Amino acid sequence: MITFGEKLKHLRTKKYLTQKQLGLLLGFCESCANIRIAQYESGNRTPKEETMKKLTKELGIPLEILTTPILSEPAEYSAISLCF
Repeated sequence: MITFGEKLKHLRTKKYLTQKQLGLLLGFCESCANIRIAQYESGNRTPKEETMKKLTKELGIPLEILTTPILSEPAEYSAISLCF
C-alpha cells in the first residue's frame, strides 16, 4: 500500500518544492520546517487536521488524495477482494 509519506513526497516533488520550502509554506519555523516534512514523509509523525488542510491547499489537491489508502501491489488487490 502506498503510504501517506510516499504520497506526500511524490506530490511535493511534483510541485518542485523542497521539504524546507513546503514546511515554510505551512507556517513552520525555518529551523524545523524541513525536519517536520521529513518526519511526515518517513511516517514518524502524522500531521494534525489543520496541517492536513494547509497541505491540501499548498499542494492544490483534495483532502481525499492524502487520506484515502491506495493499493499498489497485486497481492493487496487480492487480499481486499476476499473481504467483499
